[in-house]
Amino acid sequence: MSHLVFLTASELAKAIRDRTVSSVEVLDPHLEHIALHNSQLNAIITLDVENAYQRAKKADEALGRGEIWGRLHGVPITIKDSLETKGLRTTSSYEPLANYVPTQDATVVARLRAAGAILLGKTNTPKLTADFQTNSPLFGRTNNPWNLDYTSGGSTGGGAAAVAAGLSPLELGSDLGGSIRVPGHFCGVFGLKPTEHRVSTFGHIPELPGKPKTIRHLQTIGPLARSVEDLRLCLSLIQGLDPQQNWLLPIPTEQFKLENLRAYRYAWTTGFGDIPASTETKRCLEKLALSLENLGCCIEEHNPPNLDVTVARETYSEILKFEFGLSEINQQQYEHALHKRDRIITDLEGFLSDWDVWLCPVVPIAAFTHRPSGEPIEIDGKQFPYLKAIGAYTTLFNLGGNPVIVLPLSQSQKGLPIGVQVVGRRGSDMRLIAIAETLTQITGGFQPPPGYYSATLRVRSQKSEVRSQKLEVRSQKSEVRS
Repeated sequence: MSHLVFLTASELAKAIRDRTVSSVEVLDPHLEHIALHNSQLNAIITLDVENAYQRAKKADEALGRGEIWGRLHGVPITIKDSLETKGLRTTSSYEPLANYVPTQDATVVARLRAAGAILLGKTNTPKLTADFQTNSPLFGRTNNPWNLDYTSGGSTGGGAAAVAAGLSPLELGSDLGGSIRVPGHFCGVFGLKPTEHRVSTFGHIPELPGKPKTIRHLQTIGPLARSVEDLRLCLSLIQGLDPQQNWLLPIPTEQFKLENLRAYRYAWTTGFGDIPASTETKRCLEKLALSLENLGCCIEEHNPPNLDVTVARETYSEILKFEFGLSEINQQQYEHALHKRDRIITDLEGFLSDWDVWLCPVVPIAAFTHRPSGEPIEIDGKQFPYLKAIGAYTTLFNLGGNPVIVLPLSQSQKGLPIGVQVVGRRGSDMRLIAIAETLTQITGGFQPPPGYYSATLRVRSQKSEVRSQKLEVRSQKSEVRS
């Protein structure tokens, strides 16, 4: 059963529905795998073992009666600790919330539970999700499963590490400036930032519980997984209108059919703005572009002609600071920032109207070693400001509200994952997912970090050997008694 911890959520759901395995038989190896690896990763910071077992047993009983709760019936998942979970501690790594136990689920959590998912536990995040590394003042640091000396990214760093290492098949995270995409890139997993206002953010911290709702832009909630198919499945379950947030948009009817790679038009870039991508990151993008070109695809190197990255960065910062109450920006300045944002959205949408997707770097470099937040980032021997460098290619799409998928693409010379952003027009999420899934014919599927799969096999083999020895001893005792 050890192979189960590296199956996708979709594969596990099908196996449970087909009764190839039970929900309890899926839960057991996941908990064993967590016991084996989580102490060094510190990815999951709150486990809910007792309730998970109760829910798994009920899932198996329901299936025995012919009842299927939903498309994730009996599948274990994890949730970022910034999303409220009824009856289970939710802290967002904020000291005043160290013992906070919500009385209701975040909307997206409730929807996944309604689809039959079993909540394994909560994953680590930096304080109030406000960093590109995951170093919690409450729970400590999350390490990258590819190399424990390196960061897993932030702010969904615990979730990305858990999915990569086989502790969880599916994570629900959030993304304000790259918080799904940066950890996905650093840990080598798939991630989706949906179109802004497609998915409810009700029950996400920040905002703090009981406080007025002021965050209307930039923030999104989406999945991290080991396949594009799982991104599609999760989005289909969590998207849609929510009475708690009247600004959400109806889900558009997307007319498209699955095509081959040559049916799409691709723009690509090795970067934009004043932060350069590393040489090895550029080479990965160039190799991908060449592969598509060799297949006869229409692919050209372009950036939006009217894109002023400096203005975009300033506009993003102004909206962020006003909605999060971080500065003295007044209402008039805020409204002016929203008007600038509208112009940037128009420019981005105009550019993307000529292309099916835009292929971009995620971060200029692969994962970096753990360091104090704010310490400069080195790119090809030169130092760049921390936040500006890490978010150089991600924050633009929070500002524009575009759907973006991160695909694992390659590895650095140090053996660390490198991903690619696949960007689409606003509202084109399902079409984008279809194109991204087709692109995996070139980029490839999920690759587990070294040691995690074999370690699980070894431990379970040792346990089987012990059980066999016990059976042999019992058999010998029976023979003696006979």
